[in-house]
Amino acid sequence: MEYITTDGTRLEVGRVPREKIDNFIASRPPPEPPTKEVEVFGGDKEAMPILDDPGYLADMQRYYIAFGHDQVNLIADAVRGASDEPLAELEELREIGLGDGDEHTAWLRHIALGRDADLGNVVELVLYQSTVTEQGIAEAARTFAVTWMDKPVLSLGLPGSPGRYGAAFEARKAAQFSQYSWPEFAALPGPEQSAVVAFYRLSTRLEWLANQQR
Repeated sequence: MEYITTDGTRLEVGRVPREKIDNFIASRPPPEPPTKEVEVFGGDKEAMPILDDPGYLADMQRYYIAFGHDQVNLIADAVRGASDEPLAELEELREIGLGDGDEHTAWLRHIALGRDADLGNVVELVLYQSTVTEQGIAEAARTFAVTWMDKPVLSLGLPGSPGRYGAAFEARKAAQFSQYSWPEFAALPGPEQSAVVAFYRLSTRLEWLANQQR
């Protein structure tokens, strides 16, 4: 897939192994906010996060800066210049102490993807082609065109539940549901992984809706 940056640089954007993405995310949890005890219904005490705490906000800013910097390392093997990379520009950056990392990664970080918008767009493209994304799920759901009483099934809300799970757990459940081994599922292109998750969501939602009619 081709991407043209704001400055007109043409990039060829491919995939990275899903396992690399999962490990990247798991190894970089965001900082936890401080909490305070508040009284809730019945007189019980509950710890509530203080999301506007100045120290926490500063920690989050540092976290996102580091996360964005590290994302270039994550996608570097999947992004190549469509023509020769202008390494002369990189040498100029290194003279002022900015050209860190190997030549290609440094070129991506400081030249090709030096703008936040370009970095974000290319990261999204790599993830779309490599793993499950909400964009891919939405595309698959539109293709499947499953409705309930003329409404898209996934637009129908379900009652709240105290149970919660992350995207990695849902992906494994979806793989199991469609009888893929995890290595088989992880090797699929990103849109295909997303389609498997969409199929799982639609199937379980339909089953729940049908049970309400009994």
